[in-house]
Amino acid sequence: MDLLKSIRIFQTVVKRNSFSAAARDLNMVNSAVSRYINELEQYLGCKLLHRTTRTMSLTPEGEHYLQRLSNITASIDELDSDITQRRSHISGNLKITAPEHVTRLFDLQSRLSHFLRDYPDVCLSWLSVNRYVDLIEEGVDLAIRVGELPDSGMIARPLGSMHVYRVASPEYLNLYGMPDSIEDLQQHRCILDSSNRQPARWAYRSVNGTRHITVPNTVAANNGDLVAGFAAEGLGIAYLPDFLVRDYLDEGRLVTILRQYEIDPVPVSLYYPANRMMSQTLRTLIDHLLA
Repeated sequence: MDLLKSIRIFQTVVKRNSFSAAARDLNMVNSAVSRYINELEQYLGCKLLHRTTRTMSLTPEGEHYLQRLSNITASIDELDSDITQRRSHISGNLKITAPEHVTRLFDLQSRLSHFLRDYPDVCLSWLSVNRYVDLIEEGVDLAIRVGELPDSGMIARPLGSMHVYRVASPEYLNLYGMPDSIEDLQQHRCILDSSNRQPARWAYRSVNGTRHITVPNTVAANNGDLVAGFAAEGLGIAYLPDFLVRDYLDEGRLVTILRQYEIDPVPVSLYYPANRMMSQTLRTLIDHLLA
């Protein structure tokens, strides 16, 4: 039986002093109201109401239990109100992780600043690292991930995408020549971003879809800005996202190469545990970032 529903129906019947009036208020048929009252009486082991064709009154047991049950439903209503207020008040701690420099994408820093101004009781901890972070083990609420993600017990929400280019300086190309094919990279000096899980494995487009080639390592750094700077200084060819090389491209210090092998834009996603009990604060932040 639905005990709470039976209690509320009993209270309505007493308040209206009529089964039929209570049934109208509750949008129920009379027989359903009677059934719930009978089930409550069986649960309590006593008669709650004296009923005749013309009158209805509480039994002594009904008087006793009406007060006790009213205390219970009042406490439940108070609890519901407290839950609603807590859900509507956005506060608490949030921990977010992302690769270094990713805040340059999609105006993320400005959007996070707006969120924190709107919800001043939220405490945000931002972890910028060039390594894989296990969200569960490290207590992270939300990650921003670049690239295709594995099928796991996590939820990935698309935030956007970014282009990734092979770039080199005009000085380097004058000295070592322009590669004509993707295989030519294996004869060139390559600068690797070691913050990637497989830095020497560069993706390219072929007639059979996306493929990968392993390139030689001349210089490696776990910082994309350093890799871009080394490439602009003529040390080799780099494979980097647009936002790290855009200024160098605009200045002419770098040029894109092998554009015929360029893959589709790489997805950038919000990544978080699939938890039905997600806090309202995290849910609000995700909605804010995706708006």
